[in-house]
Amino acid sequence: MAASILLFLIVFGLWQVYDLVKDHLPSWVITYGIFYVIVWVLCLAAFALFVKLGKSSFGEHGFKKPIKMGQCVSLSIFSIVIFLIIITVPGFMFEFTSPTIRLTVALVVFNVANAVLASLATESIFRGYIFKNLLKNHGFFTSLYASSIMFSLHQVSINNMLAMSHDQLVTYIFTDIAPLFAAGLFLGYLFYKTQWSLLGPVLFRAGYLLYFFFPLVLATMPWWVNLTFIVSAYAILIIFIDSAIKEPIFLRKKYGL
Repeated sequence: MAASILLFLIVFGLWQVYDLVKDHLPSWVITYGIFYVIVWVLCLAAFALFVKLGKSSFGEHGFKKPIKMGQCVSLSIFSIVIFLIIITVPGFMFEFTSPTIRLTVALVVFNVANAVLASLATESIFRGYIFKNLLKNHGFFTSLYASSIMFSLHQVSINNMLAMSHDQLVTYIFTDIAPLFAAGLFLGYLFYKTQWSLLGPVLFRAGYLLYFFFPLVLATMPWWVNLTFIVSAYAILIIFIDSAIKEPIFLRKKYGL
């Protein structure tokens, strides 16, 4: 428990530092997400350090090939498609917007790098290390909820929250924090269902981020509608993954499922 909390605090602290210094950085550094890349690399380095200090292997923390590689990849990609379809449905009820993004080779390269590194870092830390580490001494659901809460809070900006009004704070919680908590529940469950391999969660998270880095259309809607559809999408995906992957009964009993 202590190691998991400490790793979370290190990651959380790195993002607070980023939040404090970003306004003093050159605009091109922010535009191309260079500092983002640096922070994600530092997060991955912290993860690797904790694995080594704990005298465990990377395989124990998800860096291993799933038993059914093809199934894992196809289900992750299909899950991305299902998720994106569900969250864009409200666009038909409200409206769609087409973001104007001036793509350059450099912007594409850095956005792809950010998506890959962010996915690898968050899944390694919150699923591979924190979830698996908590699971040693705590129940499945306690570990899943705790790791998801930490995941939802890791990029919270204390600086911005202090400047928010009550209404802004409530909106921020339900538009930024709550969706990440729901995502953490699904990604943790996917991690378990794919034989504790990070491949599935990393693929899903990377696909999600790439879509929002390079959106063709976005559904414009009130935040409460957006939250409802996001939570519903993750709930449907959990049911879908649970139906598609049947693990041995003794494992379900072991984790109280």
